[in-house]
Amino acid sequence: MTTYKEYIALTLKRFDIDNSTIDLLLINQKQLIADCEKEVDVMIAKRALCNEFALLIPIWSQISESGSSVSLNFEAIKIWYEALCDELDIVPVTRIIVKDISSRW
Repeated sequence: MTTYKEYIALTLKRFDIDNSTIDLLLINQKQLIADCEKEVDVMIAKRALCNEFALLIPIWSQISESGSSVSLNFEAIKIWYEALCDELDIVPVTRIIVKDISSRW
């Protein structure tokens, strides 16, 4: 049996995401994952990852653009996140959507 915590840790291991970030993710996603020690429902875990990374990616992009040293492979994370969003049929925060609001003028 794989738990939510194990699944998320294994998923994020390839990006060198630390345990404190994983713990925070689980706390922030309590609404989806009430007990991180239960057997994982992969789709719920993926939705929680997608929700959390929608918040983290804009922050990380600002850090990487400011010229600071970021130990994360931000481009790899963005590619993974966008693929995850496509799988879940969610529009990622990394894609700008321009809405035509000219009819309101």
